[in-house]
Amino acid sequence: MLAAVTALAALASTDYPGTVHVDGFNLPAAVTVSQSGDNYTVTFGNFSQLGTVVITAPGTTTDGVTTIVTSQQIDGGLASAVIAFNQYALGANIDILTPEGITKTVTFTQDGEATGYQIKNSGFENFKSDGEPFAWHGFASATGTWASLAPGSLNKSTDSHSGTYSAMMTSGSMFGKVGNGTMTTGRLNAGSTTPSSTENCSKMDISNTATDANGDPFYTIMHGRPDAIKFWTKFTPKNSSYRASMSAIITNGTAYQDPEPENTNYTNKLATAKDLENIAMSAGWVEHTVDFNYINTSLTGRALLVTFSTSSTPGGGAGGDVLYVDDIALVYNAAITGITVNGKALEGFSQDVHEYNCKIAGKITDADIDATYVSPHAYLVKKAIETEDGYKLIVAVVSNDFNTVKMYTINVTITLDGVTFDEGRQWATWYGDQDLALPENVTASVVDAINGNNVSISSVDYLPANVGVLLHSTTAASEITTTPYSGTTQSVSSLLLGSATEHTVTNAYLLYNNQFILAQDGTTVAAHRCYLPVEGDVMNAPRMLMIGNDQGTVTAIDDLTTSGRRIEAIYNAQGQRVNENATGILIIRYSDGTTTKVIR
Repeated sequence: MLAAVTALAALASTDYPGTVHVDGFNLPAAVTVSQSGDNYTVTFGNFSQLGTVVITAPGTTTDGVTTIVTSQQIDGGLASAVIAFNQYALGANIDILTPEGITKTVTFTQDGEATGYQIKNSGFENFKSDGEPFAWHGFASATGTWASLAPGSLNKSTDSHSGTYSAMMTSGSMFGKVGNGTMTTGRLNAGSTTPSSTENCSKMDISNTATDANGDPFYTIMHGRPDAIKFWTKFTPKNSSYRASMSAIITNGTAYQDPEPENTNYTNKLATAKDLENIAMSAGWVEHTVDFNYINTSLTGRALLVTFSTSSTPGGGAGGDVLYVDDIALVYNAAITGITVNGKALEGFSQDVHEYNCKIAGKITDADIDATYVSPHAYLVKKAIETEDGYKLIVAVVSNDFNTVKMYTINVTITLDGVTFDEGRQWATWYGDQDLALPENVTASVVDAINGNNVSISSVDYLPANVGVLLHSTTAASEITTTPYSGTTQSVSSLLLGSATEHTVTNAYLLYNNQFILAQDGTTVAAHRCYLPVEGDVMNAPRMLMIGNDQGTVTAIDDLTTSGRRIEAIYNAQGQRVNENATGILIIRYSDGTTTKVIR
């Protein structure tokens, strides 16, 4: 029985109804997600453009959001995919490179009103018999002693920004007092004849089971964290100085009213967006965008209260002010403004360019990839995938409502940073943090011992991770590239020491123009470079260790010690004496009277 239950649990799946966009076509479909162990299988249906798109890969779940990042072969070709979902919504971006060399992009969107990330009936195309829009409420469904006498009204209008209808609020007057035309996703309460009284308000509480004439509750479910609210208005007040208002509050779903009563401290507010000054008289439709101010991000948003009024002041304006509202949308930004890899900015990044090629030295992990993006509520997704040629880095930002996925791919070639074999140089050192294949025309050796002026070496078939190696080449090259090593590794060691980061050494031999030079003072060694530590008393150590003939074998230099030849002084091209760490064109004078001109 336990085995049967476990098997059924593994086969459980979730359907996300929406629209698949591929190759210029919009196809209504449901994406299916099933889980088995650590793996998720996401199926995008059967389309004539691609066939059935199925992605199977491990996922990572954080705070209820599961993300899948992968590059894999599918029936349609090589797919690079970013998929993100929670219990309410799913978003995806899949780039499929077909065998014909054509890239097809598959994306998926859902109806935000159905998933709880947009306001229902936000285009005001559906109205109840009492004149109120579906999911919105005016005084016809209000509570309070004076609800039936409130002079403000809410109706549909054929003067719309788009579609057939808009919502029209009209203020009225009674006994010399103005009653504002008001509309809310909650429920209005008319509890006082004093317009400024907070007993005149809009309320919301998801535990309240009351419904309107259409069966809609007096609240709007909200699962997202929008960056802003956008809407269109046309306002025709009696006086051009009058202003209409909009207020939006996201709460954890517990009881809330707007405006808030005096001396009441609501702790259930996640975010607010208010516009009390900018909805002015207009002859035509005007677009407004108001940012949300997040107050307590430790809360989980569950409900949204939006209220429009013909006046920003309770009881303000005049009877006969008319406010039209249409096409409300919650804004969820998804835009990357920059990408860094190993702390360095991706050169030439543009939001509209989604694939890049770059060269990087060193191992790359997910933690080495970062990006800056516009919305603090979006989800950053990143992954480093090792390939035969180097790495494929996938970076994406997913909007908080999952309807936008901006994905970028970076193809990385591994380079031996700074290693060159030009200007007559045949030798170089390398220290890396991953196993690498031998570059073309390059051999590698580890240092086994230092015997007097001689260095004993032995060859290796690859560049082992975290081991200092000597590289040798008789072919000039200003840049050396390689690939990850996929063969059998060995247990190797080397007297050459190094680091993947810049470091300082004292009393060590440094490779310089195909020979090792003794450096007694503190010397900075570049990242991925090596040094030979001095064995024994540095005062009696040879000043040079020569390596190198064309066959890569070690050449003894006993004549240097028997003749007493040593470096006596080093000068730059201007004739100024410099130390052993100097770079540029240098003149080296030896104790036997000879000189050598070198370029360091």
